[in-house]
Amino acid sequence: MGKRVGARGYSIDLRERIVAAALNEQNHPWVAQTFGVDVRTIALYLRKHEAGTLSQVKRPTGRRSSVQSEHEQMLLQQLEEHLDATLEEHARLLEAKTGLKISYRTVDRVFRRHGITYKKNAGRRRTE
Repeated sequence: MGKRVGARGYSIDLRERIVAAALNEQNHPWVAQTFGVDVRTIALYLRKHEAGTLSQVKRPTGRRSSVQSEHEQMLLQQLEEHLDATLEEHARLLEAKTGLKISYRTVDRVFRRHGITYKKNAGRRRTE
C-alpha cells in the first residue's frame, strides 16, 4: 500500500476519473496501479458513485486546537514585553495568565504561524 492521504481523501476530480476508469475497465487492480490507489478505494468510490455521494467529503475528526486566537494574541503581546524569555518561559507565563497549560513546542508553532522565528544569539539577545 502506498501513501496515506488523510481524512479528506482524494480530490473530487481524481475520484471521478477513478470511477470513470473503473466503469470502463473491469480490471480494478490495473486501475488501482494506474492511479496509485488501493483496490479497496476503487470499490468504495464505485459504491459512493452508485449512491450519488461521490462528491461528499467528510470533515476531519481531529482534535481541536487548545490555543485559541485570544491565546495567540496574548503570546504575541508577551513576546513584546519579554524579549529575552525562552519558549518554555512563554508557555509558563501564558499558563499563569490563563490557566492553559501548553508546551514550548506549541508556543514555537504559534510564533512560526505568525512568521516569527525564535532564536537566541551568543549574547543572549533574541534574533529574528
